[in-house]
Amino acid sequence: MQIVVSIEAEDGDAEETDTLTRELQEELLLLDTAQSVTRPEGEAAPSGAKSGTATTLGTLLVTGVFSRAALSAMVSLVSEWRQRAQARRVELTDGEDSLVIEGNSSRDQRVLLETWLQRRSGSSGQS
Repeated sequence: MQIVVSIEAEDGDAEETDTLTRELQEELLLLDTAQSVTRPEGEAAPSGAKSGTATTLGTLLVTGVFSRAALSAMVSLVSEWRQRAQARRVELTDGEDSLVIEGNSSRDQRVLLETWLQRRSGSSGQS
C-alpha cells in the first residue's frame, strides 16, 4: 500500500511547508510501521540549486503493508502532529480515497478516521 501525505502550512509559505514536511517525515519514521517514508521527486531543480532534482513540496509517500492497527496508529500520529505543528491541513490519500485532517471537532474527526480505516480494511483484506 502506498499512502500519499500532503501537508498544507497555515500561511502557505514554501519554507514553512518544507520544514513541516521534514518534521512529519521524521515522526513517521520513528513510528516504525512503514517500509519507507520518502519525499517524491518533482521537476528538475532550478539552476544554482544544490541538487539536480527537487522534491515535491509538502508531500510524503508512505509505503508498506499496514494492518488496521498500524494504519490507525499512523493516522493518529499525523492528526496529533497536525495540531502540535499548527499545520492547516493534512490529507492522506490511498488511490482515489482521501482522508482530510483539518479543523474538525474531535468527534467528527474520529468518525471520518474510522470510516476511512474501514474502507482500507475492506479493500486490502487486512484486519
